[in-house]
Amino acid sequence: MDKLKGQFADGASAKGFDKAKAEELFDLIVKFAGYGFNKSHSAAYAMVTFYTSYLKAYYPTEFMAALLTSEKDKTEKVVKYVDEVKRLGIELLPPDINKSILDFSAATIEGKNAILFGLGAIKGAGEVAINSIIAARGDEPFRDFSDFVSRIDGSKVNKKVIESLAKSGALDAFGYSRKAILAQIEAILEASSKASSAKKMATGSLFGDAEEMVTVELTINQMAEYEAKEILELEKETLGFYVSGHPLDKYRDILDKMNYTLSSQIDELADGSEALFIGKIEEITTKISKKGNKFGIASIMDLHGNIELMLFESKMEELKSFDLDEPIGFKVKISKDGDFTRMNLLKLESLEDAKKEKIKQKKVEVEIPPLTVEVNISNDDRVLYDLFDVVSKNQGKQELNIVIKSKLADIVLQSGYKFDPKAHEALKRIDGVLVL
Repeated sequence: MDKLKGQFADGASAKGFDKAKAEELFDLIVKFAGYGFNKSHSAAYAMVTFYTSYLKAYYPTEFMAALLTSEKDKTEKVVKYVDEVKRLGIELLPPDINKSILDFSAATIEGKNAILFGLGAIKGAGEVAINSIIAARGDEPFRDFSDFVSRIDGSKVNKKVIESLAKSGALDAFGYSRKAILAQIEAILEASSKASSAKKMATGSLFGDAEEMVTVELTINQMAEYEAKEILELEKETLGFYVSGHPLDKYRDILDKMNYTLSSQIDELADGSEALFIGKIEEITTKISKKGNKFGIASIMDLHGNIELMLFESKMEELKSFDLDEPIGFKVKISKDGDFTRMNLLKLESLEDAKKEKIKQKKVEVEIPPLTVEVNISNDDRVLYDLFDVVSKNQGKQELNIVIKSKLADIVLQSGYKFDPKAHEALKRIDGVLVL
């Protein structure tokens, strides 16, 4: 590895990369090699990494659709991947009653690559209802709303399901505003009920299930659509996040140039770090402490999700000078105690002031598993002396355990030494020592 460092750095430099950074990168590779996977595991991961990199490079729409499907039940991950979809220039479209399947799917809409939201991810719809709709659709899209209510199973597709479909945008294909559909939901349910009754009456009749026997006519009065903000809120309610857009989209150019923390990155920060969140306050719940002091719990939305911050009375007063329709900077101190994370608000800032803010961050260190070496019991103590010599000269951060093997039992000793992962090869060269 040491011999290859110069070759790696020179090669990187020849390709136009910074040589010092290449050397730093190589040191990180060496560091990881000390506690990484064994070769067979690494080879398997390398192949998977190659496959996924290839697919993302050459089939980005299909790859991201599959990735979103695999994590569809984890909203925080979906939001993160949706941001990547937008970065790749792929359009993410709300679910479509005539085009969407159960899961996320790749599509070409008007010559552009897009990902269609899966019907199965709509909250409040339920998989049984969605599967019955997909089965009713078959290979023939619903022609209009009348055709839709005539073909679906009214016993499975109830009011809640149709409301969720409308709020998510899945019924936009029929040409009516979401507001019009939700305002006339009772007329839709009545038409669906009539269609179900007609199907029962047609069963066993002379004319069977002829289309004209089981089709009902539905009349919906068109209405002006909701404001863009209301549509986004309906999407968040039914899909878990914003699809048509994001309230912070118009600030992306500014945010891309700033050094700030996303809500999805909190777990990566170590105890004692500072973080700068940029987001809009969606709601403040005012409370009174046991001592009679007023404080608030603010729900803050950023590009990747939401966080909650406690605001003391002084900060709530300070907040009155801010425009809550604009994103605000929240500088906080991170405190971690086991799995519990506390965020203490240090400063409120306008977007302009937040651009100049400097924060001190520490990333969570990757925990290095203990190193275990095995030594057979023997009257020759040379092995232990050689082992002690190598360990004492190569101390680091990795705990060292020693297993003394005998015919009667194995004795595990916690040596109390911390070993340098880079020096594993030196241990392997000691006769009588097996590195596990």
